[in-house]
Amino acid sequence: MASMGFRQFKVLSRTQLTTSSALIRFAVGDGQALQGGGHTAPTGVKVLLPGTNLEKSYSPVSLPSIAGYFDLLVRAYPPREGGGLGAYLCGLQPGDSALMKMKPQKFSLLAGEPLYAGRWKQLGLVAGGTGLAPLLQVARQVLAWQDGTAVSLVFANRTEDEILMKEELDELVTEHAETGRFSCHYLLSQPDSSWSGGRGRISADMLRQYLPKPGTGSMVLVCGTDGFVDTVAGPIHRVIEPGGAKRKVQGPLGGLL
Repeated sequence: MASMGFRQFKVLSRTQLTTSSALIRFAVGDGQALQGGGHTAPTGVKVLLPGTNLEKSYSPVSLPSIAGYFDLLVRAYPPREGGGLGAYLCGLQPGDSALMKMKPQKFSLLAGEPLYAGRWKQLGLVAGGTGLAPLLQVARQVLAWQDGTAVSLVFANRTEDEILMKEELDELVTEHAETGRFSCHYLLSQPDSSWSGGRGRISADMLRQYLPKPGTGSMVLVCGTDGFVDTVAGPIHRVIEPGGAKRKVQGPLGGLL
């Protein structure tokens, strides 16, 4: 059955971020942390669209150790065949519930290992649109460890109105201004005349300017649409695991990186 392993999570609050996206807070029963708080970022949930077999994975933006709730960043894309989960979630109101199940612990592996304090000295993040979600959770996890790791984010969108979680990102920059542990470079492909940040599309020169240099103490993580990841880091491959489940994996490094 499609619903096997899924359970109801109730909406606690809903904050409209842009005309097509929302931050939705779901309750975790008994005041516990999602997945018992035993996983490190990135964590994930799979959501089931009621009355269908359609499932989609989402990464919470809240810390895995937060007790009592988790936050999902969701964009309602235009209706299409095989889609509709984003619009469904964005349409939920406080008191409504959604069917979800936890992603397995291997979802939290980065380059074959869980995230841990001091793993890298410099961490670069490249996000396109809602690809920010898992990277923001990773950034929050790393910064919370106070291990000195420097985190730099390049965040690409089309317009200023589409920049997700900008207030929270700017707060992180301010919070770590003294140490310089977090920096954020916004890039817009369709800015208006008042925009003073980055303009155009991601380029190799830009990545060299804002991301850590290659080395044993550095890592760069990329998240966005398949096309975005292909452009920045090379193509994503889909592999079939024992049991028939499909999983995305990064192919050989390529693209702008």
